Amino acid sequence: MLLTELKRAVVLRPSEPSPRLALAEALFQERDFRGAGEHARRALDLGGGEAARRLLCGALTRDGRKAEALRLLEECARQAPRDPALRAEFVTLLEEDRPDDALVHALEATEAAPGDLEAWRAMVRLCERTNRPAVALPALRRARALAPEDPRLAEAVLGARAALGLPASTAMLDAPPAEQAMQALALPTAQAAFAQAGLAVGTTGQGALMESKRRLVVASSAIRSSAAAAFLRSELLAWEGKPSAQVEAARRAALELPDAMGAIAVRLGDQLLEAGALDEAQAHYARAAKMGEGAVAAGREAELSERRRALARDFDGMGRVGVLGWHPRGGHVSPLEAVAVPGRGVLRCSGRVGPEGQEAADVAFSVLRARAPALGLGELVARYDLHLHYTDTEVGKDGLSSGLALSLAGLSAYAQRPLPARLAVTGEVTLSGEVRPVGGVHEKLVAAYLEGMRIVVHPRRNLQDVAALPPEVTGRLRLVAVDTLDEAWRVVRATVDAPGATRR
Repeated sequence: MLLTELKRAVVLRPSEPSPRLALAEALFQERDFRGAGEHARRALDLGGGEAARRLLCGALTRDGRKAEALRLLEECARQAPRDPALRAEFVTLLEEDRPDDALVHALEATEAAPGDLEAWRAMVRLCERTNRPAVALPALRRARALAPEDPRLAEAVLGARAALGLPASTAMLDAPPAEQAMQALALPTAQAAFAQAGLAVGTTGQGALMESKRRLVVASSAIRSSAAAAFLRSELLAWEGKPSAQVEAARRAALELPDAMGAIAVRLGDQLLEAGALDEAQAHYARAAKMGEGAVAAGREAELSERRRALARDFDGMGRVGVLGWHPRGGHVSPLEAVAVPGRGVLRCSGRVGPEGQEAADVAFSVLRARAPALGLGELVARYDLHLHYTDTEVGKDGLSSGLALSLAGLSAYAQRPLPARLAVTGEVTLSGEVRPVGGVHEKLVAAYLEGMRIVVHPRRNLQDVAALPPEVTGRLRLVAVDTLDEAWRVVRATVDAPGATRR
């Protein structure tokens, strides 16, 4: 009966989108997805807007026409590239079969609507599915700021940190301000100082922070001038969303009270760590260790190491390159380091390398030896050994597509010429230096985008694969197609030598 009435409304008001949309929704509920799609498309043509588009995509997907739904979304994205709702539809459509591509759109959604909690949740979910803990952590920070009471997000932080080899004790660095303040106030030296000063400071719930603030206001002048009070004041500022004032208060406390508790040094170290001042942060952690916070300071060492590794990607480096790989769940960027050491011209390749990966290294090494004069290496390849090492030793590597990356890393190490920061490479290389096409280019370049690479060198004969990539990926990467090792070396050298290149 309802369908009959809706069909009659469509006949009576053929130029209006709302009757078509209502009929499409009813047909969708009846699982007539083809009919729902037809009427949703007509409603969209008549100006039905986002509701019609969303319904049409859903109908096409459930009717087994995902490719058609994807084309529709891509067409809409060209017209409204910053529409977060549109990006959410991409995520829904791609999440099951193409999680890496879905993650690209989730990232775009968070940039378009940074206050959208569901967009950040999608980012976290897809990072977990595609095993990208380094990408997940910043997303988790934003999600926790929007939903500080969500226990699942707190658990996800611990999982991501564990995957990166970071201790659970540093999870407070990813917590919302109130939780960071409460954890800081619970540090042993802080609690000891509060007890000595006569300040009873609770460490559970925001009510405890409010009570601590009240106690501080009514405390005697002697208590208010103590190290404990100075620290409590700085943490209350952090809880109130005044991080700059909190840092200044903590700095004053450290300067005015040089023998103050280690908790102040820990928190100053944390603030400097987040600001990227790693050496200063390390100095404060060392001070904290001497003042009773040895266990906490030890946990921060792993955090510092991870931050230094991440920071190193932003500088041109000798023999450092990202090797693009493929696995059934998508693409991957494996950091590679190469070093030339005095020896007799021997190759070593390490980092869980499979037989084909070792073969790629052998070919790369032979290319360098055979073409040493043309590449300006002279006798270096005979007088120095070459060690190629993948630093992500938890991941196995295999395949011949790493050949070009291995060759460039070896060239850089021998010639002592740096490679560009955030460079990723894929391509098989032959003994003559020719660069051959490889598979999995779509997944590899999506991974390069997600892992923050800036330059990608790939075989020219893979240009057709590159052309099929979404603009969200190609627009963020500098893509360089090459036919030979010599051409690739010229390109990366020109990039490093260009004005404004970042060097260490």
